[in-house]
Amino acid sequence: MIPAARLAAAAELLDLIGAAATPAEQHIGSYFRNRRYAGSKDRRWVTEFVYRALRRQGELDWAALEAGLEPSPRSRCFLSLILFEDVAPETLATSWFGGPHGLAEPSPEEAAALATAATLDLSAMPAEAAGNFPIWLSDKIIEQYGDEAGVIMAAYGSRAPVTLRVNTLKATREDILATLQEEGVEADLTTVSPDGITLKSRVNLSRHPLLEGGLIELQDEAAQISARLAEAQPGMTVIDFCAGGGGKSLAMAATMAHAGMIHAFDTEARRMRDIAGRARRAGVSLIEPLAIAGDETDNEVFAPLIGCIDRVFVDAPCSGSGTWRRQPDQKWKLTPERLDELVALQADILARAAPLVAPGGRLIYATCSILGCENDAQVDAFLSIHPEFRLLPVRDLWESAGLDGGWAQDVLSLTPTEGGADGFFTAVLEKRVTSE
Repeated sequence: MIPAARLAAAAELLDLIGAAATPAEQHIGSYFRNRRYAGSKDRRWVTEFVYRALRRQGELDWAALEAGLEPSPRSRCFLSLILFEDVAPETLATSWFGGPHGLAEPSPEEAAALATAATLDLSAMPAEAAGNFPIWLSDKIIEQYGDEAGVIMAAYGSRAPVTLRVNTLKATREDILATLQEEGVEADLTTVSPDGITLKSRVNLSRHPLLEGGLIELQDEAAQISARLAEAQPGMTVIDFCAGGGGKSLAMAATMAHAGMIHAFDTEARRMRDIAGRARRAGVSLIEPLAIAGDETDNEVFAPLIGCIDRVFVDAPCSGSGTWRRQPDQKWKLTPERLDELVALQADILARAAPLVAPGGRLIYATCSILGCENDAQVDAFLSIHPEFRLLPVRDLWESAGLDGGWAQDVLSLTPTEGGADGFFTAVLEKRVTSE
């Protein structure tokens, strides 16, 4: 693909991504499956260009408005070249536009605006634009995190690391690290999770023998830490209440050492379609996936489980704000109304999960969010109406959970500034043996 065609593809993808709730990665994958003529270098260039435009949309749209352009996929493409790749406005038309597969050349009005954009003082950019967050979210993060907010929002401009969880039922992470290094892959052991390896160089794992053999799983270190905090032990009965693809079920199965039972529930059967295959590759036979309805019709399923479950892990549907380095488009699609809906849904899920916990058992509440309304506030609200539960300080569980280093807080609350892991929250709630 010539440069003009690459840029046109990027503009088309930005338009598709902005028009639908579907994550950017799905649009990009589908787009290139239908365009086999695009080579690997073309796909990489377009993908990286699109993700940068999404990560830095706040800056691009501010520059557009300052220069007299309407913020749009087209203007973001123009301005990405000028602001981030030092392409001179007067040379745009010669290489980046026109031809049978390119964007239409800039109009005289656009050309004048682009010339203005090239002279903008970027240091004058307001904080909400420089932070690359919608204003309402920027305000919420500033209110919650104060002086740390700018650093936290800036962290979303970087790429998230690729982290593996080693299946300790089949291998040690030292052996896996050695194998990767022998293949020329740069990698390090994670600093907190005893099961993780962070990749420092690109590697295609889609058909890698380690993945196909069930020796590794792709899982961010924050999620690994959260699963460890469940302290699922051999012989326990566990519910993974919002199981999704089963990543945390598999992580807990490893600490259970083939003994016990994990009920993997989710309201979307399609999200669990890979659990059986992943479990088979991992050598795990104690996970039982079951699609539930998410309403009162689940009572028949839950009835024999009430008061019997040692660990109920609720990885609740959430804003996903902790993962927006990987899905930068989603921060522009979240609305205050949708966030309110998610908070209500989280409370409902916790209310339905609570009766399943056995006396002395634990309810683990987790989100991949950095927003207090989904995290601490949700736990506080739950405890205020469920005195039969008490908060177990995470700092007291750290060592027994096998985690390295230490932790000083009552809950796990991570932002993308800590060690490269995703933003994540976990609270561990224990059901009292007798009511006080």
